[in-house]
Amino acid sequence: MSASDDRSKGSLIELPPEECVALLGSTTVGRLAFVDADGQQLIPVNFTVIDEKIYFRTSRDGILAGLAGGHEDIAFGVDHQDVFRDGWNVTVRGSVAAVTDEAIVETVVSHTRLHPWAGGDRPLVMAIAPRAIDGRRVKGH
Repeated sequence: MSASDDRSKGSLIELPPEECVALLGSTTVGRLAFVDADGQQLIPVNFTVIDEKIYFRTSRDGILAGLAGGHEDIAFGVDHQDVFRDGWNVTVRGSVAAVTDEAIVETVVSHTRLHPWAGGDRPLVMAIAPRAIDGRRVKGH
């Protein structure tokens, strides 16, 4: 079977932005991609979406703390695949920076879905401000 024959058995559908946002809210672990002085990075984080921004917590001395002052070119992704080869992915492109508004920090820290996945003290709250959001759904056969 050729690669083109294999592709014809499934379907790939572009998702509208509102469905992408809904899918972001359906999971709690994503991957943050950025380039720093050490090169390309791809770091898993647990997160939540509040008022169209993506929030996560990190330690003050970890690799993600290096983004606290702001980074204008990041990507953030989540995905899902089931046993039937159906799945979806959502990619957000935007910027990230530490949150300085104490009311927002308190809201994020007390959010029921956002407990530090990696454990330890994670007091630094970071926000991803999306510029673009894209997603695809694939149906395998």
